[in-house]
Amino acid sequence: MKYEDHFKLSNEKRDTYWKSIGELFSDVAGNLINPSFLGGPRWPSLRQAHIGIKTANGTVIATDGLSDPYDDFDTNEENQGYNGIGIELYAITDNIYTDIQQVIDSWEFSILKQVSNMAAFNPNISYTLNDYTYISSTINGNGLPEIFLGENGEVGVLLGLKNNEISDKIALSIEEISLVSVVVLTKNELDHIMKNGADGRKEIADKLIEKGYYKLSKNRESVI
Repeated sequence: MKYEDHFKLSNEKRDTYWKSIGELFSDVAGNLINPSFLGGPRWPSLRQAHIGIKTANGTVIATDGLSDPYDDFDTNEENQGYNGIGIELYAITDNIYTDIQQVIDSWEFSILKQVSNMAAFNPNISYTLNDYTYISSTINGNGLPEIFLGENGEVGVLLGLKNNEISDKIALSIEEISLVSVVVLTKNELDHIMKNGADGRKEIADKLIEKGYYKLSKNRESVI
């Protein structure tokens, strides 16, 4: 198959999966001007989109394009074995949004969009997740409660928590990709990770899973 065939089939497979989770909004969150033209991260097929899925108990917000085939697929053999960077990011929220504009205006979207740009800047992120299971980083925490914020208004994020609502992996046109969750960390949780490295990150992840804190929420207690 050529690039266009893989592109179409991969999109269809992603949509089919998300429709099995809930009601996939017909519109997507995109950009009038592609950020890669302005110095931003370049997504595999240039297309940078986010989608919303309304579920019975809330909303799932997800990236849509990090696992597109590379747009040089037909001419670059090195990229012919990959669905982009091999992941799509998502966040689950208890807030129920009814259309994509409500998603765009949400604090959850702001978090996920920042993390998706971070992921696009790091095309080897899937290998890092395979090696370490979890990744932590910091982004702008504007609008979050003080319990989550560092001295400069940053907030910690943790990637890779597993849950029973979303599959860990789905098969696309070229390969199987990972669906990677995003949650925010309290200041104490982030400090613990910064002090203890990979062991601290796993400890926090285990405690979050034990408490059922796998959703993107700003209304929870710290686990440490």
